[in-house]
Amino acid sequence: MPRLNRWCLVLAVAAPFALAGCSSAPPPLEFGAAQPSGPKLAAQPAQNGSLPLAQWPNACEVLSDTEIRAILPQATDFQRDPVKVTIINFNPLSEAPADTTGDVPAGGCEFKFGLPSEYESEHNSSVKVTFTAIADPALVRQNYAEDLKDARERAAKGTYKKEFRDLGSSLGTEGCFLPDVSDGPTCHQGAYQFEVSGLSTADGVGEYPQSERNWSEKVLTQVVRTLGPRMR
Repeated sequence: MPRLNRWCLVLAVAAPFALAGCSSAPPPLEFGAAQPSGPKLAAQPAQNGSLPLAQWPNACEVLSDTEIRAILPQATDFQRDPVKVTIINFNPLSEAPADTTGDVPAGGCEFKFGLPSEYESEHNSSVKVTFTAIADPALVRQNYAEDLKDARERAAKGTYKKEFRDLGSSLGTEGCFLPDVSDGPTCHQGAYQFEVSGLSTADGVGEYPQSERNWSEKVLTQVVRTLGPRMR
């Protein structure tokens, strides 16, 4: 019998609680890169108008298990929870048709899954995708520009100043920004404006608050790189 196994056997007989020291540590966390494979998101809103809410995509269907595993190869136990989004008229120059404002039951979605961790947890990690506007690209660009300006100003003069970052087109979309480097990106591409957020307590992500920044840099930005090419 190997020496290590004999030692663990002795511990198991003499002091059962000490056996924990012989258990194996979780494997190192692996990070991959975006590999878009889902269908195109082909919204066709009217010129100078918003997409009718009935035609919005189900956010829980826009990111597949395969696409998540391309970013996080060890992800398991997937669960999807729809998130209601309320849409208002963001075009002040015209009155919005009734079918383009109101609640979208699955306008957002929280994708929950597990990653290797010393402390077992079925869903210790998540990614949330939320559509905030689907409209004529010109209107989306205008709305995004206003949100970008507001986020920059809030970061500069807030009680707790944030490290705002304008990412421009670096993630493969027309524009993205981080309200803070620990936050997920807000982005726009074509007819879509969307936000990506989430968190993880898995080993290998780091200790709070650095874990939030790591999750944003290594995971949430790759989700944007997955969705952006499919919004063309």
